[in-house]
Amino acid sequence: MAYTTIKKPTDYFNTKLYTGNGSTNAITGVGFQPDWTWIKIRNAAGESHALWDAVRGATKYISSNNANAEATDATGLTAFDSDGFTLGSTGRVNQNTNTFASWNWKANGAGSLNEVGSIDSTVSVNTTAGF
Repeated sequence: MAYTTIKKPTDYFNTKLYTGNGSTNAITGVGFQPDWTWIKIRNAAGESHALWDAVRGATKYISSNNANAEATDATGLTAFDSDGFTLGSTGRVNQNTNTFASWNWKANGAGSLNEVGSIDSTVSVNTTAGF
């Protein structure tokens, strides 16, 4: 299997821990504009995993542990920013005083057309990082 040596892995993947504030919350310090962000509450049970990507766009997420594949939430992740992301007020990702983990990957922005195979799709790929 071919691979590349990445001198600074945090250029392509970074974990960011934060505390919710129940209002608009700009999470910075990721080190790049993420193209895929996965968020999970750390100190309370019951909330689903929530994943956003630049291809679907902010406000559209998937829950990896639920049957509903995709949903829209205008008060969840509302923007991918140059050094992180911005959240709205939804408790799933920003409940006041709760702690959260976010895992962030840098891919290739909003993606490009993939015409390989019989069904065209939009993909965002980072070949250097193998993502």
